[in-house]
Amino acid sequence: MNVTISPSVLKGDILAPASKSSMQRACAAGLVAAKRSVVYNPGHSNDDKAAMGIIQALGAIIEKGNEEITIDSTGFSPAAEVAFMNGDQGGTINCGESGLSIRMFTPLAALTSNKITINGEGSLVTRPMDFFDEILPQVGVTVASNGGKLPLVIQGPLQPKNITIDGSLSSQFLTGLLLAFAVAPFEGDSVSIKVNNLKSKPYIDLTLDVMKKFGLKVPENKNYEEFIFHKDAVPAEVTANYTVEGDWSGGAFLLVAVR
Repeated sequence: MNVTISPSVLKGDILAPASKSSMQRACAAGLVAAKRSVVYNPGHSNDDKAAMGIIQALGAIIEKGNEEITIDSTGFSPAAEVAFMNGDQGGTINCGESGLSIRMFTPLAALTSNKITINGEGSLVTRPMDFFDEILPQVGVTVASNGGKLPLVIQGPLQPKNITIDGSLSSQFLTGLLLAFAVAPFEGDSVSIKVNNLKSKPYIDLTLDVMKKFGLKVPENKNYEEFIFHKDAVPAEVTANYTVEGDWSGGAFLLVAVR
């Protein structure tokens, strides 16, 4: 069989596949914002599905539309006990194979007073989670791990304190703490997270932008070396609408097609 391929011209508008980094952060912010939020251009990858499953387990309700999802987290409240979907007093969260989900949602799950088991699949179960063993007890969370690996068993509620973390491991750990500190009550006029050797600063910029767009308190950023939350800070009024940005790496295939 002979097949002839002739050059053609592509034209029109197309939206690049949703960024997993943006989508998962939107799910996390939608949870802790404790209101109804509409997320346009939602992702559908396995990591995105894991993030949606996690916030549903923690009490959020997701309504799926044609080109958007609505996250209703009005029932979520820091320091309260969450009614897990399985009806247990504690609960289980599965992060799939998503490294971002395990690092970002563990502090958010620790906002509740439940005893929660956090697990994953594939290579995620072999990755070290010593960061949580070291940091979470400093903010009032009990944690037990499998020799520094999954599963993690945690129990909060998380109580923000002045802490210092190692940012050279991954900015994803900091993302989870920033989201948790934004909503958890704390004593005093301010509380801060100091960071040594922060990597992937653009991802922290993305986190702070998502927090702002969901109406969360955004910390004072002191050259990415310290993030200070002020008790009297007033979050900006937002419409609770967020559009997940396209993934530039995924868009590369589309750009090549038009050359």
